[in-house]
Amino acid sequence: MGAHSRPNRRRVQESGLLRLKGRSIGVVSPSFFPMIGGVEAYVLGIGKELVRLGHDVTVYTPDSVLGRQISKHEELVDGIRIRRIHVLFDLSYRLKLWPDLQKVLARDGPDLVHVYSQDTYALPALMAAKSCGSPFVVTTYGPFEGHSEYGLLQGGLLRLYDMVVSPKLFRRSDRVLIRYPAIARWLRAMGVPEVRIRLEPSGLPQNSLLPRGGTRFRDRERVSGPLILYLGRISPQKGVQHAIEAMRRVVEKHTDAMLVLAGPDYVGYSAELRASAERSGIADNLLIKPAMVDEESQLEAIAACDVFLMPSTFEGFSQAVLKAMAQGKPVVVSETGGLPYEIAYGECGTMCPYGDSRSLADAIDVLLQDRAMASRMGEAGRMRASHFTFDVLAKSLSTTYDEIGR
Repeated sequence: MGAHSRPNRRRVQESGLLRLKGRSIGVVSPSFFPMIGGVEAYVLGIGKELVRLGHDVTVYTPDSVLGRQISKHEELVDGIRIRRIHVLFDLSYRLKLWPDLQKVLARDGPDLVHVYSQDTYALPALMAAKSCGSPFVVTTYGPFEGHSEYGLLQGGLLRLYDMVVSPKLFRRSDRVLIRYPAIARWLRAMGVPEVRIRLEPSGLPQNSLLPRGGTRFRDRERVSGPLILYLGRISPQKGVQHAIEAMRRVVEKHTDAMLVLAGPDYVGYSAELRASAERSGIADNLLIKPAMVDEESQLEAIAACDVFLMPSTFEGFSQAVLKAMAQGKPVVVSETGGLPYEIAYGECGTMCPYGDSRSLADAIDVLLQDRAMASRMGEAGRMRASHFTFDVLAKSLSTTYDEIGR
């Protein structure tokens, strides 16, 4: 469907057939609900708020993620239309081929196309947007090279992609949105004009700021001592193996401390972590739980913890960390990606070099012993988190859409 055959939403609105004040937004995401993760939660949260602002939001996403087939190809979730596109082959979260994406996007002809990450599906989405005469927006989390501990071959291919493909994609985009400020320097070096770059942090629901009680979680899990919590995927990329190593040092001073890792395990990594804890003699200080799907369960667990931990190889802007800050908890994070910016460069928590288990252990120990410092960081985190709610972020994103859609 070409640009001239697309329905004019403003003309339809004026005719009284529809009463939408916004635009049709086509969001392209590498995965979506019911998969659990940062981008999935963000697209759902921000999408609901955009719908409330009057936009018509459709999410285009694969029907297969990490080898898991999703049966429903079309559905409505909280006012957001979901269209799952068939995946021809699925090598990884990032490397997959869904050739019908361009055709489906071009047929639907949304007023604006917004793609999350510059992955291989971004170019077909760009071509579909251009064929429809629609503005194109891409959110980037920075160079692929820093996103994980890739092997030599995969790392080399991703570096080549960022050298050859990403610059062309970004320069043809009407706006490039970034999770944290440091990415702007990388984009400017590619020739992306400053005027096209906008900050788009991740966020959380407004009600996540309301204090929760953690007594029930502690009682249910029989935790009596200090509780160190991690929420997220159970995988090597999240650095949870270094949390196990750090706990070996933590329990030397805090014998009843408990490390709780809660999240989806798509690769069967939990067994390896339990074996590592057994070898280190801290099996009784480790609890690995399945993903907490609902918001209240997550916040209840966060409210129960003394320190929140995010030792990941990379995070653009972690929702889990933000939720911990919203509950007034001090956080310990790896000094990677957008995490330093998220915790205001040490104001709301402590930063450690990625993979340095000794630094992680020392940071946890300091926060467990210096409760005044932990309280100050927690309060600073609560104040900072209040600026990143989905309702606030959606208004800013809608303004960006307005700038390029006039």
